[in-house]
Amino acid sequence: MRAEIKKSIIRGKVKAPTSKSFGIRLILYSLLANVKLKNVSEPSDDIQIAREVVKELGISEKGEFQFISNKSELKVPSSLYFGGSATTLRMIIPILAILGGKALLDGDTSLRRRPLNAIIEALKPYVTFSSTNLPTVIEGKLNTDHVTISGSESSQYISGFIYAFSLKGGGEIEIIPPVSSKSYINMTIDLINSLGGRVTIKGNKIVVEEGEFKEYEGEIPGDYALSSFYAIASVVTGGEIDINNLYPIPYYEGDHSIVKILRDMGVRTVVEDGSWSVRGAEKLRGIRINVDDFPDLAPSIASIAPFAGSETVIEGIKRLKTKESDRTQTITSTLKSFSVNVESDDQKMVIYPSDVKEGHIECPNDHRIAMLAGVLSLTSGGTVSKAECVSKSNPYFWKDLIYLGANIRLE
Repeated sequence: MRAEIKKSIIRGKVKAPTSKSFGIRLILYSLLANVKLKNVSEPSDDIQIAREVVKELGISEKGEFQFISNKSELKVPSSLYFGGSATTLRMIIPILAILGGKALLDGDTSLRRRPLNAIIEALKPYVTFSSTNLPTVIEGKLNTDHVTISGSESSQYISGFIYAFSLKGGGEIEIIPPVSSKSYINMTIDLINSLGGRVTIKGNKIVVEEGEFKEYEGEIPGDYALSSFYAIASVVTGGEIDINNLYPIPYYEGDHSIVKILRDMGVRTVVEDGSWSVRGAEKLRGIRINVDDFPDLAPSIASIAPFAGSETVIEGIKRLKTKESDRTQTITSTLKSFSVNVESDDQKMVIYPSDVKEGHIECPNDHRIAMLAGVLSLTSGGTVSKAECVSKSNPYFWKDLIYLGANIRLE
């Protein structure tokens, strides 16, 4: 699909895109208790992958997104396919290790390029892998209540161990610092504890005790990072927007930090009662920001940075290289396609105030890069080929923009 985008003003009210981070965690929670998710009309590709994976593990689905938990029926299937969902893959591996067995794990091209080194090291000598990348055969059973894992590769493994030890009845996770994306670990702990789990952090150790898990029934909360592209589109085109169905901003940093980041850049923005209101900016200013704890916000920040009155420096970008694409490269190349002055190296990305001009990209199998290009195009015109790649996280992206006033032709 090709999206042809013309200069437009974005304004109105819209429901926040479903959070795939929360959605995947809630679906995996069905390994511990029954889950009934409401109003999941057109799930993203990643949420659909999580849905299929838990069914392969023995969870039954009675009605759309109504999962019936039965711990005695859980199993390790002979093979599992994860598409492009790194979150599902990384959280499932510790669960497979606790269950014990042998399985072939595979995914799409983007997932095959992501390393598995940290989890392989953490599971030695109990579990073996045939390769450090997908496809790989995992075999063995984790016969210990204590694991040590590097925190620098992915927090999702640590979240997976929280689920795995909750399933097992207890365990301890020792994290070797530094810890990247700590916010997602906090998200997992808060969710598990709110539903009857007993998980605590003591220094660099996470202690999981046996919980009394309650059923979950409700909607999947909205996603701040995905919503930010709508918010930023309204700012840079001179509109205003209200985005509904978002969760209250928690005490820790995370994707919701985009609200404060935009405020620091001069955007008039407030979150109240699950609604995010954005009313433009008198004058945008550049910032210096480290995204190591929320790397998925880098494309969002990059989409507004060229319109600021001073340079924006994005630091902590090391892990951008192992996302759906090498985002250090694809963010830079996309910005340059729209005549933005940008420099990057292994440590940081510097985006200068620029006169954004019409640009054209082909989605590099990375949903957030297409969304970045979509926002830039709304100010200058542009096209995005393979525009359907947004379905990984937000199938409604282009339709929502059209609803909000964007002049977009999809063909």
